[in-house]
Amino acid sequence: MPETGKGRKIFFTDIDDTLVNTDKSLSDENRRALEAYVKTGSYLVISTGRVLFASIRLLKDLGLYDFPNTFISTCNGGLIYDTSRKCVIYDSLIPLDQVADVFRFAREFGIHIQTYTDTEVVSEKDTPDLQRYCAIQKMPPLIAERVEDVLRQSPPKILAIDYESPEHVTEFRNYLEPKIGERLDLYKSNPWLLEIVQKGVNKGNALRFMADYLSVPIENTVSAGDEENDLTMIEAAGIGCAMCNGKDSLKEIADYVTEKDNNHGGVAEILNKFCI
Repeated sequence: MPETGKGRKIFFTDIDDTLVNTDKSLSDENRRALEAYVKTGSYLVISTGRVLFASIRLLKDLGLYDFPNTFISTCNGGLIYDTSRKCVIYDSLIPLDQVADVFRFAREFGIHIQTYTDTEVVSEKDTPDLQRYCAIQKMPPLIAERVEDVLRQSPPKILAIDYESPEHVTEFRNYLEPKIGERLDLYKSNPWLLEIVQKGVNKGNALRFMADYLSVPIENTVSAGDEENDLTMIEAAGIGCAMCNGKDSLKEIADYVTEKDNNHGGVAEILNKFCI
């Protein structure tokens, strides 16, 4: 268990279009602010829709993985990892029978659908969407005739994708939600990705878990995000911050909207104003 303390803060930040530039690099301004922040002894939680394998790889590429007091909330809060102790501290997984149901509905509707092992992206078809996703995330694909034939454990999330026609993702969401909405939650992490997770899994509940786990009052938590899947995290934090390049729905409920976007040190602006 990491050292805790009520005088400390927790900063939760989304990655894409929040922490990193559009080209996925980390600006010197944001890096300096993060370094100054963790030196205060407070906690950093990288809050992302990515799975753990891809999240760890990205943090290593960005030079953030070895930062002290750093956690990764992956799969929109479905699995949380302590980078110091190299262990999972929380997970909420999708039962395998429900994974099979979602894949069946996706086949009927006609959209790319995938889930994950610890190190692979699992799909029943090799599609352009799968190839593009694997190239972005730097994860290998695993093609199976039926997903239930290769999964040995319940995954933290399922993902539906249509890079070319985002409206198709919205249509699938409307098709799927009445069928599984009582069992699973659905929300977008961007226009072409539909996240499907266990009921109650979201970034806001992950924030509440981490505040309790680290004995930090909610009022000492600060969050930053830009997309629909960040909304619960913005609402839950003591100070919820929306990026100026983010969704209008986030800006409407945020305590603070940045003056700078993700390409011009918006996260550094938040850290310097509220955390350092």
